[in-house]
Formats: sequence, C-alpha cells, structure tokens
Amino acid sequence: AKDGADKNVCFLWKKFRCPYLDNCKFSHTGEGGCIEKKDDATASSSKKKQKCFAFKKSGTCKLGDDCPFSHDISKPAESTKESTTKPQAKDKSQTDCINWKNKGKCRKGDKCPYKHDESVREKVLAKKKAAAEGSSKDDRKKDKNRQSLSVRVFGLNYDTTEDDMRKFFEHCGPIMEITFPTFEDSGRSKGYCGVLFTSPKAVEQAVALDGSELQGRWLQIQEGKMFLRKWESVENERKEKRMKDDDNGQAVGEYGQKVKKRRKHGFKDD
Repeated sequence: AKDGADKNVCFLWKKFRCPYLDNCKFSHTGEGGCIEKKDDATASSSKKKQKCFAFKKSGTCKLGDDCPFSHDISKPAESTKESTTKPQAKDKSQTDCINWKNKGKCRKGDKCPYKHDESVREKVLAKKKAAAEGSSKDDRKKDKNRQSLSVRVFGLNYDTTEDDMRKFFEHCGPIMEITFPTFEDSGRSKGYCGVLFTSPKAVEQAVALDGSELQGRWLQIQEGKMFLRKWESVENERKEKRMKDDDNGQAVGEYGQKVKKRRKHGFKDD
C-alpha cells in the first residue's frame, strides 16, 4: 500500500518545483513544494531589465513608454571618447592601386584616388610577356611531339589499287610507305589502308581531302597511325583457325561469308 502511495506522489513536488499547484494530477504529500507564479508586475519588471535594442542603436523607440524593454542606457563618459581616438586614415594617393599593380591598368584612369606608378606597370607587363613567351614555347614543343606522319583511309572501293592511292595523295607530298591490305583469294582491296608521309604538312593536306570522291566512293581520311600489319596477322590467324575447325571444308570469302570449296572432277582429296 505504501509503494502504491509513493507512486502517486508528484515527482516535481519532491523537487520543490511543481508548476501545477492544486491542478496537479498527482498527490502532494510529504516534503515538497510548488513554484510560485509571478504576477504581471514582476514579469514586466524582469522584462524591463532587458535593454531595448532599437533605443540603444538609434536613441529612439517607436513604442515609447509601451515598450516592454528598458530605455535606461547610460552613455559613455566623454573622457573615454577622448581616450579612444580613431586611427588616422592613410592618404590614398600614396598607396598603389591594386588593379594597376596586378594588371597594369585601371578602369577609373585619372579618377582613381590611388597611385599609378609607371615603373610598377612596366614590371607587370614584363612579367606577362615572359609568361606568354614561355607558354607559347611549351605549346610548340607539345605540338611537335604530337604531330603524326600517318594517315588512315576508310571507305575505299574494292577495285582500288595501291597505285591509285599514290596518285590520289601525290600532290600532298612525298610518300614513304603505303600499307594496302588485300584479300588472299581475289587480291582486291579490303576497303581501308594506311599512308605514311615524310612531313606533317603533307598530313595536313591529306586530311583536308576528307570527304572527297575516289572511284565512286566517299573517302574518310583521319590523322593517326594505323597498325594494319598487326591487324592483318591477327586476321590471318583467325582464318587459319576457322579452316582447321571447320570439318565441312568451308572457307571464308571476300565479304566474310562462308564458301564451300568445289571439288575438281577426276581427282581424289588428299
């Protein structure tokens, strides 16, 4: 019974801070107490202790006497004002203009209050010129390293020959080598080739011919090396594997289709 009675006792009552007074749902027995509610007068006096921000900033308040905050703001003594004197402003004409110092120019011109020294401007322009020359040299070195002497050609007619390609690129410049892959069975072109020139200017002229017509086909010409020999070796290895794996005696034709070998009459297969 005692345990049940202890449970009904207000916890805040024991701490002497129950705000509900007689309206509390729990029992107020034993040692404890409630918080006394402040009157309106005491509440207003506590608010009055806080200083009005508007009155402190501008010296006036729109609410006047109705303002709940305090307007009792003591002004600092004149002696403190004299002691805290403002630092003297520097003469702008003696300090260098930031734009003039960093860029060598100023939009305001003669109207700018800061100093425009010609010696400072000359130093800035000299630095800019040296930086531009250094970057241009680096770009030239990169361009020299990147320039290719080879050209890739796609979209050839199957009847096109290596001599036709030499005549087509003859006016561009001297040609060192032409890699011209052909089909083994017919000896016709596979539709693409690679051309190696002796100078990068010749490559530029060759790339300019992109989209031109040759034997009824529009050519696609790109700058860059084409590893045709490696591709040819891989393609030949694939064909040999297909020939070995195929038991029906089928071969690969010009267009990649499977073609049956015709047996000659009067001869037996080995």
